[in-house]
Amino acid sequence: MNHPSKREFFDKEACGWDDRYHQEDKLELQKLVDRFDLRSGECVLDLGTGNGILIPYLLRKVKKKGKVVGVDFSWNMVRGATKASIEENFCLVNASVEALPMKGQTFDCTTCLDTFAHVDDKKEALNEMGRILKERGRLYIVHTLGKKELADRHKEIGGVVQNDVLPPDWKMRAMMKQAGLRDIHFIDQQDLYMVSAKK
Repeated sequence: MNHPSKREFFDKEACGWDDRYHQEDKLELQKLVDRFDLRSGECVLDLGTGNGILIPYLLRKVKKKGKVVGVDFSWNMVRGATKASIEENFCLVNASVEALPMKGQTFDCTTCLDTFAHVDDKKEALNEMGRILKERGRLYIVHTLGKKELADRHKEIGGVVQNDVLPPDWKMRAMMKQAGLRDIHFIDQQDLYMVSAKK
């Protein structure tokens, strides 16, 4: 996701980005995080963290002994996410999903909310996700719209995101297997897209 015009788009949209989540949406986010099977003491990487909408939910799950690292390629998004938490076991990194500045086999779980469709090199991003996960680590890629609904929304928005779509399931599965991921499962309904996998 290194395209400069796309970075400019998200830098511009950063202020109030998570205001699009209403109270009922936040209740659904809590239910979503409950699906991630997070445990106390685990280390979680939240890719495309935006303004940090998932951070409080993730921190509640891993508790004080765990750690959450948020990554976003938009500096303005990262600045907004600093308001999400002041916990000592939370930090932010300004980086691209396709080139993560972390050592391999570092994280127990990787989450990616409303981001993956915007990633330009999806194969490389999945390789990076596989690289940084520990053995038996879990990966969750989620969008709060189904594949078709998301494509329609991005086409409506236009500009640099008009062609940001999710890959067909067969292609996604193949890329994930090449990244060393297994136990791949898909959900694609009108209000939720989720693919989960293990290393």
